Amino acid sequence: MTDTSGALGAMDFARAIAPMRPETFFTEYFEKRHLVIRREDPLYYADLLAIGDIDALLSTTQLPVGDLNMVNKGKGIEAEAISQLSGLIDPVRVAQQFAEGGTVVLPQLHRYIPKLARYCRALETVFSCDLQTNIYLTPDNAQGFKTHYDSHDVIVLQVHGSKTWNIYESPLELPLRSQGFEPEGFVPGKLIDSFVLHAGDMCYVPRGVVHDAIATDEVSLHITTGLLAPRWIDVLVEALVEEAQKDPALRGVVPPGYANDGFDMAPQVERFHALMARAMASIDPETTLEGFAHEFRRRRMPVVPGQFLQAAMAERIMVGSVVARREDLIFKLRETGAGDDAQIVLEIYGAEISFPAYCAEPLRDALTRDRFKVGDLAGDLDAEGQVVLVQRLLREGVLFAA
Repeated sequence: MTDTSGALGAMDFARAIAPMRPETFFTEYFEKRHLVIRREDPLYYADLLAIGDIDALLSTTQLPVGDLNMVNKGKGIEAEAISQLSGLIDPVRVAQQFAEGGTVVLPQLHRYIPKLARYCRALETVFSCDLQTNIYLTPDNAQGFKTHYDSHDVIVLQVHGSKTWNIYESPLELPLRSQGFEPEGFVPGKLIDSFVLHAGDMCYVPRGVVHDAIATDEVSLHITTGLLAPRWIDVLVEALVEEAQKDPALRGVVPPGYANDGFDMAPQVERFHALMARAMASIDPETTLEGFAHEFRRRRMPVVPGQFLQAAMAERIMVGSVVARREDLIFKLRETGAGDDAQIVLEIYGAEISFPAYCAEPLRDALTRDRFKVGDLAGDLDAEGQVVLVQRLLREGVLFAA
């Protein structure tokens, strides 16, 4: 059967930032400073997205209002100007607004384009976070958003045309989501870098870094992926909340009258420090962090091309059949029970799939190999048992028949 997991060499994070290595990126750039990678290869990202994909989507797909936005020089274009009474986007009106300098913004386009979905899935395995993917189609010499900063890190891939980017001194380092950009009265700081992204180039902009981008004398198409990662403050707050659920002392009220003039705050400050010390002595950070990890795995929807056909193939799996692991799986294996009740549980795609404990070794082997023959897995599970195991994993969208 055809490999349904994606073409060999499909775009992932390592390829997106090549020739830089991911280790260098995380050591020298991530959350520290912007990065620009220039290439003399306008087709470098062509297997992800093309301007023809956007034209086909806009002109032949009935997009609901909300799946497309437009902005011109920082001012949003009203939905009524680009839609019909049916609540669907009007491609003719969109084209007219585009001709007048409006930038087309397509949020979450990876839900429509499988190649883009694979790229996003690959990034999820690297960053362990949700992604916000926007596509920007900008006319020549036009500007969508004015100078601003984002409250999340962004990775920009220039797909078609070119844009001039400007980077300014920033007033706020690593802002929280609650510290989003406020345009009223904002004055950018000193210009510290200016560069042109051509097709095949990329840049990374940490949150809080002030920037703007203007198309050159050609139409520009780029992919912006926002990293919606949890912050340490999120983990700390959640850890305190979890501890308060166990410790009544943390659930007590702040003393009545604390807002009145003349109230003696000194004893309450001491109590605050005592409560913080009490909580920190009992908090289990590993439990809290695993809770964040579990929640990310739980809400990660399966992207499993060909799954209906694959599920139908399950009964034809036999000893010697070649199967492969789906790309970019995020999972966890844990053991439960004891004795005759012992099980190995696979957490994946928001589901918990239980197997007998004796399946632990072959299951781990199946999840770490790119592909294998049924009957060749590690452990003591016999060949017929491996058939049953593989059939289950295929039906669950973990493996596919190669």
